[in-house]
Amino acid sequence: PLLRRALHSLFTRHGKVLEIVTLRKDGLRGQAWIIMESVQAATAALQAENGTSFFGRDLKIAYANETSDRIAKRDGTYVPKAKRIKSEQPKKEATPETSVEEIPKTTSPPSHILLAQDLPEDVTKAMLEMLFQQYSGYKEVRIPRPGLGFVEFESEPHATLALKGLNGFQLNAKDVLKLDYGKA
Repeated sequence: PLLRRALHSLFTRHGKVLEIVTLRKDGLRGQAWIIMESVQAATAALQAENGTSFFGRDLKIAYANETSDRIAKRDGTYVPKAKRIKSEQPKKEATPETSVEEIPKTTSPPSHILLAQDLPEDVTKAMLEMLFQQYSGYKEVRIPRPGLGFVEFESEPHATLALKGLNGFQLNAKDVLKLDYGKA
């Protein structure tokens, strides 16, 4: 309640706030989704408040990847998403026609730098930044050459959380994100 009230008072300066979603699960703590009435209000809030200190931490604000259900219902573009059913569906076994690619395992000792290998040619620095900036402690992305990227975090626990969340992430129809710890 305190966090939501504080976020509401911070963001209402830029336009009408429709909803604030805060979660307390591991990995999502410290994240919130603020649904503004218009894109102009969201843009004004992003430009004015990004980087400001809030409860002793700098805010990192970005647009959501998808339109919220509330906005989609208002616009008439809402399509219900399929609900996930936990452990009721039998796991598919690999057959000669279909191959299941396993999530790559880490082989290096933990570090505050992540190494992204075998990146597709069309992956850009901006794309990786969008993926990793959602994790706290994110510092920067470097792509020294095509197919290779480094993602730096403030500390090893921050990097580990991002590695666990994004290792094996489906980048496109045929490529997954292969992460390992880099050398510090």
